[in-house]
Amino acid sequence: MLINLEKYLKKERQNLDVEHPDDNIIWEGIRSDLQSRKSTGLEPGNKNLFRRFRNAAAILLLLLSVGYVVYDLGSNYITNRKMTLAKIDKTLGERENEYRALINLKKEEVRSYSNIDNKIVEDLFEEMKMIDNMYDQAMKDLNEIGYNEKIINTIFDTYEKKIQILELIILETNNINNYENEEAIFL
Repeated sequence: MLINLEKYLKKERQNLDVEHPDDNIIWEGIRSDLQSRKSTGLEPGNKNLFRRFRNAAAILLLLLSVGYVVYDLGSNYITNRKMTLAKIDKTLGERENEYRALINLKKEEVRSYSNIDNKIVEDLFEEMKMIDNMYDQAMKDLNEIGYNEKIINTIFDTYEKKIQILELIILETNNINNYENEEAIFL
């Protein structure tokens, strides 16, 4: 076999020693390779493009899944964390509802006096805003700390102060109305 190869090389030496390759044969081989890839659907860039798209879709799906889980756990934590007096004790919840009902009743009565312009009434409304801020802070503390007797007492204290202020507003507006009625009688 070695002898046949040597004979072939001696005979074809002139054809094999060329400085320029045969372009037609090379390009024909490239064309046939491309044709075979097109027929199987594997164009040169499709494989990488498909992989990139698949990886991007997997990453997006993973991020959305993680985001959903974090959001779901976070919202459940916040809603379950919100503390109310009724969650602590049923009797505390009932007592709170009684205070709220009384305050709403008094507020309705005060709304009927909204047209009275009096410095004392304005000061009482400012005091009511300060008590509302104290209540909000106490509820925030209750949510952060949890059950604490001092916080519970502060919450009920704010309810009682609100009721007292609303009664003072009603009393003051009644005094103003009585004074105006007496003044009208004397005139």
